[in-house]
Amino acid sequence: MAFQLTNEENTPQGPIMPSHLSRYLSFSFSFKDIGGQVICRDNLPIHLTFSLKRHELALEWLRTHLEGANIAETVRHHSFVDLLGEFFKGQRQEFPPQPSSPFVERATDFQKSVWERIANIPYGETKTYGELADALGNPGAARAVGHACNSNPLAIIVPCHRVTSASGLGGFSGGSAVKKTLLELERSTVAQTQRTR
Repeated sequence: MAFQLTNEENTPQGPIMPSHLSRYLSFSFSFKDIGGQVICRDNLPIHLTFSLKRHELALEWLRTHLEGANIAETVRHHSFVDLLGEFFKGQRQEFPPQPSSPFVERATDFQKSVWERIANIPYGETKTYGELADALGNPGAARAVGHACNSNPLAIIVPCHRVTSASGLGGFSGGSAVKKTLLELERSTVAQTQRTR
């Protein structure tokens, strides 16, 4: 699973203290018609979005809540871009387990439970908001599941693009065109793999 709620130190939910050893990097990426933004801590992603506004809000939150955090913007090649490149080429179906992100740590228990379910949706498959609500034992919570998807701080790593509405594509913080492209990429990759077997 590419997502877990606790880091090696099992940091409890609450005030997040910056580490003087941590270095935060902010950068953008682009593959074909899809562009996004990433924030990494010590070379591991803690925030990934397809919305520049959300990226800027995340940076502002870090500067406000992690006093003294060193956030550098880099135009140099970053190792995580290689993993993203493999994903967009259809060569990677999941990401290595990530340490807990401060953006995950500040979430509600319900949001975390939704993200954990999303992280287990197989590559190339989808679930509806209602199906996730049912799996969580709360069949009336489809709308709340949708809100949790919209709040996901780790797009692709926690693949909320695989969650759709019962009647269609559903919403996506990066826009419906990006969501459609991601789903089509996964479906075509799975179909190609099956043809070559």
